Amino acid sequence: MAVLRFIGRLFTLLALFLLGLGIYIWLDGRATDKAGQVWFEMSQFTLNYSQVIIQRHLGLDKFWFDSVLPYLQRPAWEAILWAVIALLIAGGVLIFLGRGRRRRSGGFNN
Repeated sequence: MAVLRFIGRLFTLLALFLLGLGIYIWLDGRATDKAGQVWFEMSQFTLNYSQVIIQRHLGLDKFWFDSVLPYLQRPAWEAILWAVIALLIAGGVLIFLGRGRRRRSGGFNN
């Protein structure tokens, strides 16, 4: 159960990091640029490496072309917003599932 809570907290922390990145991109004036273009400008290596991992190592060519590329064509603010929402939901669910059962205390224990 502790593992689920830990992963849930990591997802929540990652969502907060992406929220900060979104604010930075918005203040920089690149919020309406395509998400792929912004990612390429910020870190070309990580974008290319992500593609290599997904296509070559995992063998998910169709996933890259059908899911990732259309997502990278969206405006940066929208792509980051959806990623933050998804990570917060996933983190919340994992934290909820990882919580321990609470014993009832107090009252009459006859």
